[in-house]
Amino acid sequence: MFKQPHPVSIRYLASGLSVVAALTLTLSARSLFATTAYSLFLAAVMFSSWYGGLTPGLLAILFSLLALDRYFVSPELSGVLSRDDIVHLSVFLLVAGIINHLNRAKMLAERKLLDSHEELQSQVSTRTAALQHANDALRRLSGELMQLQDEERRRMARLLHETVAQSLAALKMDLAVVKRCSEWKDAEGRGATQRKAIQEAASLTDECIREVRTLSYLLHPPLLDEAGLSSALRWYIAGFERRSGIRTSLDLPTQLGRLPRNIETAVFRIVQECLTNIHRHAGSPDARIRISMTESTVVVEVSDRGHGMPAEMHSELGNSNDHLGVGIMGMRERVKQFGGHLEIQSEDEGTTVIATLPHSDATYA
Repeated sequence: MFKQPHPVSIRYLASGLSVVAALTLTLSARSLFATTAYSLFLAAVMFSSWYGGLTPGLLAILFSLLALDRYFVSPELSGVLSRDDIVHLSVFLLVAGIINHLNRAKMLAERKLLDSHEELQSQVSTRTAALQHANDALRRLSGELMQLQDEERRRMARLLHETVAQSLAALKMDLAVVKRCSEWKDAEGRGATQRKAIQEAASLTDECIREVRTLSYLLHPPLLDEAGLSSALRWYIAGFERRSGIRTSLDLPTQLGRLPRNIETAVFRIVQECLTNIHRHAGSPDARIRISMTESTVVVEVSDRGHGMPAEMHSELGNSNDHLGVGIMGMRERVKQFGGHLEIQSEDEGTTVIATLPHSDATYA
């Protein structure tokens, strides 16, 4: 920390008082300072130069000389200097001048340091404000990108359901017609190879229809818009158990009504990402999902009994610029858009992800 210079009036007043104090003490103990009357005045000059600077120090020298001549030189010798007086006075002036010069240099250096410090503080404040503005803009952009991503998933899911799935259904019906014609020809003993190929094509069509429907629902389940979060989660977890073989329990509030659409989407995506990570990395035989609500928040807790995250990743869990992977970074950023908090607790016995989302003002930041 750099000290601000003292007010001018205080510096001059301190200089004068120091000379008065030196005179008073010297006069009150004249016998002690019979041969060194200038010693306390030298201390007054040192103090004035240190506290007040150049001009108060020079004034202290002048007042000290006048006091010494007035009170400590006999009237008949006033104005007449002996060799000893010249030596004493020269030493006094030399030491006082050196002290004054050093203190002046010190004050100039402190002033330069103070100016540099203030300039640096100004630059830091300016750059901090610019960085904060950039971070705010980046966060808004991130929120808009996530919102656009959700909208694009919703559009792609609808497109798959209304176009590709319908075309595959029409293809299945056409194959059924061709199959009936093939069976009629088989009655005459012809077309066994064609009938087998048609059966395989029909099976592939059924598989494509299932995959397209699953992909469409994973992109954006229509139940999320039509029936709400509770129905969409139950449907998704049932499919996840069937596909992964991981037992998954779901604990929901008894009266979970409809929430704002972006909150429902965020909760669904967090659960989806957590279950995906459990299936790919955790090696857990089961998973547990618990959603609770207060008047102002929605708390999503997903836990497993897997082997936890690698040890080198534990120290990065609290870092907003972590390297834990796109999925966790995406969850963390999604939660931040609502002013929420994401906590990850990982041990050898499993991992727990806790996301807290405020829902009283559920809009993207």
